[in-house]
Formats: sequence, C-alpha cells, structure tokens
Amino acid sequence: MQGDESRSHATCADLGGQNAINKSQHALFSKLTQGWLLRRHDEGISAITERLDHLYGLVSIRLIGQEARIFEEPPGYLPELPPLRDYPLDESIISRHWRKEFPFMTIQTPSMMCLLDLNPRLAAQLVAKERTDVSALSTPNDALGFAFQYEDAIRAFGDFYDRMHHWYPIFSSETFDFYLEKLTSPLIPSSDACILLLVAAIGSVAQCPSLTEAYDTRPDSRYISKALSKPCQAHDYILMASSKAQAILKCRLFEDDERQSDILRRSFWSILLIESDLSYHIDMPESNIWKFDDRILLPGVQTSWQPCYEDQRKLLYSMRPSNSFGMPSDTVKAYFLAQIAMCRMVRRCTTSVIVSQGQERYSSVVAMELTYQLDTWHSHLPLSIRFEHHDVAVALPDDFVKSVSSSRTSSVIAVTGFLQMQYYLCFAGIYWPAVHSVISTGTLEAAPIADCKRFFESYVHFVITAASVIPNCPHNPWSIYANLFITTMACFKGANDPCFRSTIEPDVRRCFAIVAELFKIGDAVKVSPAIAKLGLILRERVSGPY
Repeated sequence: MQGDESRSHATCADLGGQNAINKSQHALFSKLTQGWLLRRHDEGISAITERLDHLYGLVSIRLIGQEARIFEEPPGYLPELPPLRDYPLDESIISRHWRKEFPFMTIQTPSMMCLLDLNPRLAAQLVAKERTDVSALSTPNDALGFAFQYEDAIRAFGDFYDRMHHWYPIFSSETFDFYLEKLTSPLIPSSDACILLLVAAIGSVAQCPSLTEAYDTRPDSRYISKALSKPCQAHDYILMASSKAQAILKCRLFEDDERQSDILRRSFWSILLIESDLSYHIDMPESNIWKFDDRILLPGVQTSWQPCYEDQRKLLYSMRPSNSFGMPSDTVKAYFLAQIAMCRMVRRCTTSVIVSQGQERYSSVVAMELTYQLDTWHSHLPLSIRFEHHDVAVALPDDFVKSVSSSRTSSVIAVTGFLQMQYYLCFAGIYWPAVHSVISTGTLEAAPIADCKRFFESYVHFVITAASVIPNCPHNPWSIYANLFITTMACFKGANDPCFRSTIEPDVRRCFAIVAELFKIGDAVKVSPAIAKLGLILRERVSGPY
C-alpha cells in the first residue's frame, strides 16, 4: 500500500515537472514568436517607408540649383537628368517623362518650351497671371441698381444676335420673348436674370468697334473689365457647365422631349468647343467631356436655331438698321457642324508621329493621311462658308496689319475666315514634327523637304488669315493669340536652323513682323496679362538678329 502511494506521488511529481517544463517551453515559444512577428512588422514598416521614399523621389525631381537625380531603385527605371532651371518643383502633376515627350506645338508642353529656350513652366505662369483676386469674386453687399432702357436693351439683343449667337447657337426661338418679358419685370437675382444680363452685356460690348473703345466709352467698363479676356475664369465656369450637361445627359432627363434634347446637344457641343479652346495651351484641369464626343449625337438640323421667331426680326431690324442682320439659319448650322469636325481634326493633328525604338518620330505616311482628312473636310464645306486657298504669290501691303485691324465684316465672312484660320493651323500642326526632325538631327534627310516646306507655307497662310480674323472673332481672342505665339516661336526656331536658313522665303520673316505688331496693337493684349506676357516674349525673340 505504501509502495503504491509512493509510486503515485512519484508519478504526480513527474507529471507536475513535465507540466512545468511544457509551460516554460510554451512561454519561450510565445516570446520567440512575438519577437519574430515584431521583427517582421518592423521590417515591413521599414520596407513600406523605403518604398514611399522611393516613390516620393520619382515624383519629386529637385532642380533648385542642383543636378536632378532619380533614385536608383528599380535599376534603370529612369536615367539621371541633366540640370535645367528649376522645374518641376517638389510638387507637380506633370508627367515625370516630360523631357522625353515629343515637343508638340502647345504652350503647355514642357519639352516644346525647352526646345524654344523658354521656361517649361510658362503655361502655369500664364494661369497665375490670369487668375482673378478672390476678393473680386465676392458678392456685393448693396444692390447695383441697374436700370434698363427698353430701346437700348433691344439694340443689345440685336447686336448679340448679329455678332455672337452663331458662334455658340444654344438659344431657342423663344429666347427673345423671354428677354422682353424679363425686361418689363423686376430683376430679381436668379438664373433667368443672369441669362438676361449676359445677353445684354455681351450685346452692349458688341456694339463697340473694339474692346478698347468699350473700355473708354461705356459707363459699365469696370464690370466689363471683370469679364472680358479672362480665360481662367471662363474655364472655371465652363467646367461647371460641362459637369451639369454631362449629368443631364447621363440621367436622360429630356429623353422624351426631342426639342429640349436638341437644345441640350447644342449646349454640349458648345461647351466642348469652348473648353477645348481654353485648355489647349494653358495648363488647366479637364472635365473629361471628350469621353462623350462619340456618344452624343450631333444637333439636329430640322428645327430653327435662331434666338427669335421670324416675325420678330422686323422689330430688331427697326431698332438696328443693317444691310446684313444675322446669319441665315442654314449657314449657322453648317458652320457649327463644320467647327465641331475641325475641333476633332485639331486634336488629331499632333498624331503625325510614330514610336520607333522607343522614340516618337515623324511619319510622312501618317501626315499624308491627316492631310487627306483635312482636305476632305474642306471639300465637304457648303459653298456659303467654303474658303479659297491662299495665293502665295500675292504680296502683302506695307500697312497690312492696320488695314485688317479696322475692317469689320459680315458674320458669314467672319465664320468662313475662322474656319480657314484653323485649317492652316491644323496643317502647321501636322507638319511641325517634320521640321523638328531636321532640327533635332541636324540633317535634311531626317524628313522630306517638301513636308518641311508645307509647314512654313501653312504658317504664312495661318498668320495672314488670323490677322484678318481677330477683329471679327470676339468670342475667343485668347486662343487666337496663343496659337499665333506658339506657331511663330516654332517657325522662328525652324527658320533660323542652319539646315533651313537659306531656304526660307521672305514672306515667312515678314509674318514674324506681322505677329509682333499684332501683339503690340491688339485690343486683347491690353486687357489680358497673359497675352501681354506672350507678346513681350515674342517681340523680344523675333526682333533680334536673324
């Protein structure tokens, strides 16, 4: 019995000891596991930190007085960049490959600015110059006390109809009735009142021969100065309009109302044209409206696009006598549809390059196809707005700029000239890569000489047409001047390249002087800080020795 008890106690002691050992081993295992997990955790955090530092290094190219350096990991991801002024800064949303990008003819292409020996941040600087002080956008505390004279308001509508409506025909035939109704009722702040004031204000300015005269003679000049030639503010508003139009189209709000749907389509395409003009050169955000250009139908041509009924035109005639009042409805439709097609062409004109051995190079085959598309567009224009090609043999008079700056033409001639200007601008964009190929390689064999010649010829035609168009296209002077600047700077670069210098026609250099004069005397230059800055840069460049 005692022996059994002794053996039992010994067994319990052994089990207790084994249990203690097991607990000790478990504690040790737990401690080792926790230590391993902590080390793995620290290593993970360290790896994440290193990766974040690496990513930060990739997007933060510091070039402030030092050589730009890219972090080495992963090896060969990007080569070390040579020093170049101080752009981009630590915070930037431009592509980190911007130095490798092809220098297309836009101000917001940094590689193009570098090719022209300009600050690659020029587009951002223009935006900063154009931005309005926030205090100027605050709501006034006191009522402005507007008083409309009935006859003056009718004349303002007539001038709006005559000079502005055809560019963006968004109003329906009921607009004039609405306008008259609001004139005779209290002007309470609302969207309706805003439309009334916009039409009246634009029409009032359109009555003046020039923006300069509007500033000098009109009593509301201080309000005009807050609105005219303000591309950044216009872009802000057009982004809001774009978002609204896209939202309405997505929810199919007017799906069962064909009349309202057609007005919405005209508004959509007008918004697309305005946004494209404003954002083509300056570095501004986009509304992604181009995602829908192949999904939204073009406006119908069966209904009237005039902002008044036919019998109401007599009232407008009597209030504002004119030999040519308003553009014929069919011509308005033809121009608007042609302009939409041209806007698409302008977006494609930068595609005359192909990727070869990792580099974008000029392709004469692609340029030939784009030229064919452009000529097909021209051949399909109705006779009312089809323009003739310029005769290169015609000599320009000495007072060319002065003669065209004071000439005010009919609306039909104005839209025809505007399409012609864009036609030659598109040609220049197609063949600029050919000129750049010669400049970058230093040999004429880099591109067909005939293609390079077409660029310089297109530039001359563009400048001549643009000079004639500016006085009669008050809806987008910013875009015209920006295009004049970039094409002239590109052409000047090519004309002074050793490969081309001896082959340049005198008309090309004459156009340099014409553009410099346009930037000196133009109305928009006097009211737009950005255009004035571009003018200073251009005149300083082209006035130097050739």
